[in-house]
Amino acid sequence: MRLMFSLGIVGCLLASAAWAEVPSAGANAKPQTVVLLSGHSILDHRLPAFAQIVPGRYVAARVLEQACATPQLKADALLAYFADLQLCIQTDDQDRLLLRQRVHELTGRWPSHDVLSSLKEKPFVVFAPSPVTAGLARASCTCQQNHAPTGSVQCTAQTRTADAQIGAVTFAASDVDGDALSGAFSYQRDANPVQSGLPGSLTSSCTNAAGSLQCTVNGSAPGPAGIVQLSLSVSDGSASLPLNSLLEVLAPVPDRIFASGFEYLGCP
Repeated sequence: MRLMFSLGIVGCLLASAAWAEVPSAGANAKPQTVVLLSGHSILDHRLPAFAQIVPGRYVAARVLEQACATPQLKADALLAYFADLQLCIQTDDQDRLLLRQRVHELTGRWPSHDVLSSLKEKPFVVFAPSPVTAGLARASCTCQQNHAPTGSVQCTAQTRTADAQIGAVTFAASDVDGDALSGAFSYQRDANPVQSGLPGSLTSSCTNAAGSLQCTVNGSAPGPAGIVQLSLSVSDGSASLPLNSLLEVLAPVPDRIFASGFEYLGCP
């Protein structure tokens, strides 16, 4: 009995070792976005070319495969990918028993469904941190409430070979208050720091009207190979709105016809 109890303690300690690389949401650590998926989804290429993990944010299947695929990967393995850390860990039986608690520690929210059952029907399941909101209403305030701008992106994700023409990306925003809108472009390649403006091979044109803004990005896919996120931050002077489009850039290869399946053009 004592031996079995000791082995149980050792098992729990080993089970938590993989998770130890990821800071929990407590103790002033940043809450994490967790993507749970099975080894089956990786080995059988069940993932979509781009997976939306939170509204406006995507991760390419190629990135998940590179982070999670190992020679020892089995179809019944449970994997956890941490988007902000670009880290993938493989869990074990003990981790599955503690899965709900661990997801809560990392994201600040409890799973509302059976994750393992969901993974039998879906290629992945995402748990994102609860949005932080601040109370802005004041009992004595009689001023008119400002509404933040809203918007959309035509062409949220696409794959292009380096130096090939991209599909035009159109960012559109409007403001119900009729406030003048301004926009500032930025981009991020892989996990590198965010840069202002656009890559040198891309250009933008914007049109302003009362309470609206529309910007279109054209040009050729900027090398080298990698994932480039194009962002437009729209502001009405009081509130801002981030709009994002994901561009996967492939290395030029003669006669290339596919990458992780057929190339995902994503837009015209």
